[in-house]
Amino acid sequence: MANIEDFFKQHTLYESATKKLFESNMLLAISAQLVYENHREALGPVADEILSFVEQAYGPEYISKYISRVNDLVTLQEKFDANPSPATLGDQSAVVDPDAYALSLLLSIVFTNHRFELIKELLLFLKGAEERNRSGTLLSIGFGAGYELKMASQLLTDWRIEAYDTDPQMMVKTRQLLDFFGISKHISLGGYFPLHQCPDESRGHYDAIVLCEVLEHLADPATALGTLRDCMRHDGQMFATMAINIAQEDHVFLYPTIRSCREQIQNCGLVVTREWISPQTIFAVPEDREDGFKRGNYIAVLKK
Repeated sequence: MANIEDFFKQHTLYESATKKLFESNMLLAISAQLVYENHREALGPVADEILSFVEQAYGPEYISKYISRVNDLVTLQEKFDANPSPATLGDQSAVVDPDAYALSLLLSIVFTNHRFELIKELLLFLKGAEERNRSGTLLSIGFGAGYELKMASQLLTDWRIEAYDTDPQMMVKTRQLLDFFGISKHISLGGYFPLHQCPDESRGHYDAIVLCEVLEHLADPATALGTLRDCMRHDGQMFATMAINIAQEDHVFLYPTIRSCREQIQNCGLVVTREWISPQTIFAVPEDREDGFKRGNYIAVLKK
């Protein structure tokens, strides 16, 4: 595709959304532009899907709602950056509107490069799982607004999918999203999965496990990783992400460096088969992604 004008002609919802960003918040608009510049054609179908859903589910003012949510997160990030510590990472007293929370999860995929890259890596993981096994069982912990489950259901057509999220509001949002996209595949949705110890019936049971933006929400992510290692088949694989120095109201565990992520994985008896480092930035990503890294996502595919 030659230029942004041609892209706009094919993806009119994206054109409308980004123009509203440029009118309202230049930094967010630059962030969105970076996603386009880095991913071009790969962005188109994802943007079409997400923007068509949020326009229907959240109304025509979804951009202003998104900007308001991001502004709240920026304020929290500034407090953390001024005094980086587990105590300043989150704010358990804050009350966050579930609509704003879910909307931000979805739109950040389209408008922030580190989140779009996370989804691209998850897509590769799911495709790899289907190539290794025509059928199997996928376990997803913390399914959020549901877009990841939508992807999994469309790719793993002959797999059983179990998904858990402790927030009942997210279960409502996920069912709404799955219904919008006409997902007829049965997905077993639950509220709680025991992360402190692998249940006997789950030991060595799962062919693939997805921990997408979950570990920083847990007080003891190392125990959770060890538990899920035990739940995984001997030849299974796990997709895990870790937010490094990213403040959010419900983040409780601080990953301060890329090294801290790698060390936790190794100490839990897991091996990295693929990793991807995605800085949270509005500028061009450096060729050496670890050089000068301050915050972003550490993304890894793991095995026993």
